[in-house]
Amino acid sequence: MEKVREYLLETSRPRGAYSSVHCDKRTRFDKAEVQAELKAKKIQEIIKFTNEFLVLLVMNSTINPIIKRKSFEENLYKEIKEKNHLKDERDIIWMKFTKDGFLGVVATSNDINFQIPNDISEYKEKTTNGKWKYNTSGIIIHHLKKRWDESFVLIFPLQNISEKLLKRGDVERGIGNYLIKNKIPILDFFSHRY
Repeated sequence: MEKVREYLLETSRPRGAYSSVHCDKRTRFDKAEVQAELKAKKIQEIIKFTNEFLVLLVMNSTINPIIKRKSFEENLYKEIKEKNHLKDERDIIWMKFTKDGFLGVVATSNDINFQIPNDISEYKEKTTNGKWKYNTSGIIIHHLKKRWDESFVLIFPLQNISEKLLKRGDVERGIGNYLIKNKIPILDFFSHRY
């Protein structure tokens, strides 16, 4: 566990208004632009590093984490939970990509989506219940003039998660940081640290 401590503990990120793409601060947009200048990495390389990190945590790796869009059914999370004997259907790490092959976001929970605003005027829109209409990664992808590749996502079920030592958010942060350390660009660079 000592080998992975630095990845689990790295939480540096913008705070307050600087953490938001809904305000007039550019911090997350600027970081995304830097990431987009790097070379996108192959999906197999991202899978390899993610599994490598899970093994360092003494967790199961995932042989084929690619889930095709046609498999996205209402029961996707329930099926993953049952098939992998998870305690909670939110115990997954998922990753989505842009059409030009960039890793857009490393996330956890049962909320895979491909939302993206139509134009900049929608960045600050809220729903009727007062929540932001568009999430950070969708706004960042729009800002970069990219599109989500909606044909697949990567899903890594978090089997054998040691609740006494780790929570799924810790694993999410560790994986994102490990990918960054291994020179994998992530367009929504800070997402796994919140």
